[in-house]
Amino acid sequence: MKFTAKSTEGLKLPPGKTDLVVFDDALAGFGLRLRAGGSRSWVFQYQIGDRQRRMAIGKAPALTLDKAREIAAQLHAKVKLGGDPAGDKAENQARAGETFEHCMSLYLQRRRSEGKLRPSTYREIERHLARNLKALHQIPIHRVDRRAIAVELARLTEGAPVQANRTRGSVIKFLNWCAGEGFIDANPATFTNRTAEHARDRVLKIDELKAIWHCLSGGDYGDIIKLLALTGARANEIAQLRWSEIDLARGLIVIPASRTKNRRAHFIPMSATVRAILEARPRDGERDLVFGRGQGGFAGWTQAKRRLDAQVKTPPWVIHDLRRSVSTGMNEIGISPWVVEAVLNHISGFKAGVAGRYNHATLDGEKAVALARWDEHLMAVVEGRDTNIAPFKRA
Repeated sequence: MKFTAKSTEGLKLPPGKTDLVVFDDALAGFGLRLRAGGSRSWVFQYQIGDRQRRMAIGKAPALTLDKAREIAAQLHAKVKLGGDPAGDKAENQARAGETFEHCMSLYLQRRRSEGKLRPSTYREIERHLARNLKALHQIPIHRVDRRAIAVELARLTEGAPVQANRTRGSVIKFLNWCAGEGFIDANPATFTNRTAEHARDRVLKIDELKAIWHCLSGGDYGDIIKLLALTGARANEIAQLRWSEIDLARGLIVIPASRTKNRRAHFIPMSATVRAILEARPRDGERDLVFGRGQGGFAGWTQAKRRLDAQVKTPPWVIHDLRRSVSTGMNEIGISPWVVEAVLNHISGFKAGVAGRYNHATLDGEKAVALARWDEHLMAVVEGRDTNIAPFKRA
């Protein structure tokens, strides 16, 4: 029949029928489906090869005849061009759940189950994708384009250019995995711009270390910063420190290879102040972690650093600057460079190349003396007392 507003309104199911589709004479495949109970829906029916396909357009009368005919005409044109509207719709519905967040969860689960990443590395990747790129989470993965990624990286660049680059690296690897799994055809992050980085060379003067020390309150963050200033260890090595890694009887902290950047165990002889800080720490039942709460070590860096910066009036600095400052300070009080490198657990410089392969000495005795001398020098400045350890005078 020819569809008009009047003719379609008068259509009713014949007696004994529970379902009937009536087609329009003017547009092939355009029909109105009637069901028992009064339901009325516009449909479009077409053929692909030897298969008959039908798809719903919308409910009548909420969707008017004219609008339904317009949609059906568009679908008819797609079929004429070789398309499959119902197949496209089914695929889109199936892929609707394949969001950035959904694929990210699968990716992180895969990386975690592989067991190849250090816990700290996994946490970094998780932070890059789960927190830094949160704005992309609800977008279907196949619709995440280069512009959307570039906008988020640009936002990060304004305050943390290095973090933006690290996030870019993580999302490129993630989307490469997505391409390999068939979620996307190509990686849209590949040609995003990398931000220029400037190597940091900030060294905190001894008076700045004193000012920082005096502004540190008790608790996890204060003790961590003090230990970093005394040992030159990496931030996460101390923030994730475990009681099982502390040997008070031998006066030694042993960071296992699984938690160090260079995959080599790090032996840190305790100076007097380091021992005092650790011995004063409360033990939380059977929990092995020295700092933090629950299942993880200390993680509240941002808020704690912001509170500290509000008290200490020094030029901007970051936590990793403490490591550079310890290295510089030790060299300035006459500690041999190769001993300083051993204290930092470096394998570059004096332990690089052939030297590193043939010289496996850990210099534990020299490290203990060096850390004790640095402890005495730093604490004398902090406490405002005299000491026989002083920096070399430059010519």
